[in-house]
Amino acid sequence: MSVTAQTAVQAARPRRRILLVFEPPDGGVPEAVGHLAMGLPALGWDVEVAGPAHASVLPALDAAGLRVHRLPLRRGYGRPDRDAAALSRLVSLVRRGGFDLVHAHSSKAGVLGRLAAKVAGVPTVYSPHCFGFVGPVSLRRRTFVLALELSLRPLTDATLCVCEDERVMALRARVATASRLWVVLNGAPACPVDEAADPDLTALRGDGTLAAAVASLRHQKGLDVLLDAVPRVLAALPHARVAVVGDGPLASELRRHAATLGLDVEPRFALLPFSGPASRHLRALDVFVLPSRWEAFPIGILEAMACGVPQVCTEVGGTREAVDETTGRLVRPEDPSALAEAIIELLGDAALRERLGHSARRRHSADFRVDRMVAQTEAIYARLVGADGR
Repeated sequence: MSVTAQTAVQAARPRRRILLVFEPPDGGVPEAVGHLAMGLPALGWDVEVAGPAHASVLPALDAAGLRVHRLPLRRGYGRPDRDAAALSRLVSLVRRGGFDLVHAHSSKAGVLGRLAAKVAGVPTVYSPHCFGFVGPVSLRRRTFVLALELSLRPLTDATLCVCEDERVMALRARVATASRLWVVLNGAPACPVDEAADPDLTALRGDGTLAAAVASLRHQKGLDVLLDAVPRVLAALPHARVAVVGDGPLASELRRHAATLGLDVEPRFALLPFSGPASRHLRALDVFVLPSRWEAFPIGILEAMACGVPQVCTEVGGTREAVDETTGRLVRPEDPSALAEAIIELLGDAALRERLGHSARRRHSADFRVDRMVAQTEAIYARLVGADGR
């Protein structure tokens, strides 16, 4: 169907209403929710968003005139009183909102959002963005989260996985049936052509080359492994600089770790706060680094591709479905030596970086645009509610 014909069909449909619910305050989940919230109105949906009060994406949604509901949503299951309060408010919101669909993003919001939708009699879509039983979690937590997912399977009209790896994991764990599983790859916006690079990173880079991680400062992202690799990179390449850019609960711990390696007094290294959008930081880089311990499908690598920055990443989750030898390098997780070698290879070869950067831009344009992600997601919504609504 042509774009004109598709637009005409959408214009003929009655407008439908959707509530997007999420729980993580930062990182890829609120970013993905933001892209959907901004893109769905043009496809015939009236959008409202429910998320934690201090979520990174909410100011932009407020500025766009979208209706936002700030709820006591928080990570983990250690405060059942807050979870009960959030569930109560969600049930009330869904009941009175006249929604045709609820789309819950992330493990915790997936629990509360699906329960609220069931009580209100509204169809529900669930996007795990990395199941809560994945990664180095305790047996008790793994058993608890897996039991939750299994119990909520009958309440889930569709599970949208962000990569094929996540779909396979869902089938193996039996938390979703194949007929209700879909894969919609994450998307990232194009890199703005007129945006100035971050001045702190530009100053650090100087007349040398710069590799950096731009990520939430959490254990999952493996940034301590990058710190362990930094002395080898700096020793091998006198022109090299390395940075970690981000905010999060491990900020103090990472600073202490950097100090034990002597990086606190190293002028060619910096730990810097994040100041969005990510493209501000990426435009200053020669190499993007993401040494994650586990992932679903990180948006950071797609943002790097959009800006033409070669990637050095660990071969975990959906990262393997985007990064290959034509766009960057994949290494084993928890391996500072392998990480350092890959960074050294790319920082030491300008022609290689140029080839990888061009390929990365082409890959982003072909497979990882935001409009593609929004359109594919909306097509699944339409299947669930029908062309004429619920």
